[in-house]
Amino acid sequence: MPINPKLVHVYQLLDSIEGRPNGAWVFQYHGETFLTDPGGGNPEPFAWNDQPHQAMGFDVKTREEIAGALRINPAKLGFVRRTDPTFPAPILGFRDGPIWAAEAIERWAPTQPPVTVRDRSLPRG
Repeated sequence: MPINPKLVHVYQLLDSIEGRPNGAWVFQYHGETFLTDPGGGNPEPFAWNDQPHQAMGFDVKTREEIAGALRINPAKLGFVRRTDPTFPAPILGFRDGPIWAAEAIERWAPTQPPVTVRDRSLPRG
């Protein structure tokens, strides 16, 4: 099932976390919780014990949203990820799929030419 980006919650932990000297963020979605560096790097599963935190307004994009903006099938996004070295890496992967920082996708997307579509009136080849 596609991820609903409105249900991805992002929090900044207010207490220090061992191994994360610059602080930590928590990403939650449908019972899954990941701890990351600020900005979303270095994810690892996290047992949430309601540590002191602050909600953040951090926008994420899903595979379906990115594919829709590019006007391609979400399955073809995997091809774009493999063939375009400038395509941003996902922040992390939930069970239902990966998520990306909206800001990273917006920086990448304007530099992309429109995806060419085969003229269906012509034979393949």
